[in-house]
Amino acid sequence: MVKVFFYVLVFFIIVLLLSPISQAQDCSANSTIHDDSCVQVKVYSKNKQALVDMVVYLEPLSGQVLTPSISPLVISQKDKAFSPYISIIQANQEIQFTNQDDITHHIYSVSQGNKFSFKIRAGQSNANTRFEHSSEVAMGCNIHDWMSGYLLVVDTPYFTKTNQQGIANFANIQQGKYRVVVWHPQMKTSNNRLIVEKNINGNALFSVSLTAELEKLPVQESDDDFDFLSDY
Repeated sequence: MVKVFFYVLVFFIIVLLLSPISQAQDCSANSTIHDDSCVQVKVYSKNKQALVDMVVYLEPLSGQVLTPSISPLVISQKDKAFSPYISIIQANQEIQFTNQDDITHHIYSVSQGNKFSFKIRAGQSNANTRFEHSSEVAMGCNIHDWMSGYLLVVDTPYFTKTNQQGIANFANIQQGKYRVVVWHPQMKTSNNRLIVEKNINGNALFSVSLTAELEKLPVQESDDDFDFLSDY
């Protein structure tokens, strides 16, 4: 009897120790602010299906002073495609383009205010690109014209993409009023966005649903086997 009681007691101690860790993992964060608000945003399709890789970011509307994100962003060219297809960055944050292919790429963007164009040879990186203004940056390759990718530049450190369950997690969020923005380049709305405003005064969980289905993602492959190599 004593032995049974001992095992039951050990079980409950383990449960108590693990429970806070599990709750903390439910709200991962891009932010470096230390506060006690945790926000989860669930993003659904028009047909109520969870959507993965939807960009979600929080814009402060109450004069909150937020600590800038300082971690560099890496955008790779891999298997003749941009990896990831969608990236997010805060304005003035460092970007590193890295060519993981064994061929040369000539990547570029003609997006207003955030134009760039440079060659990047096999195995090389370029970390000289920064964007000062929030915008949607469409990227391509002058050599491989089927390649396409998107970079969203935002004015907040609170940004992420939804996981496989369609959930965007934010932890350590300063309390106040926020504009919650859901974005995807294939969204059929004005500026590819869905916007709601929320007062965050503690933990919050809410969901948003798109009003139309997303357009299909572009096919990231060539119609032939021809490539320009390192002599380009």
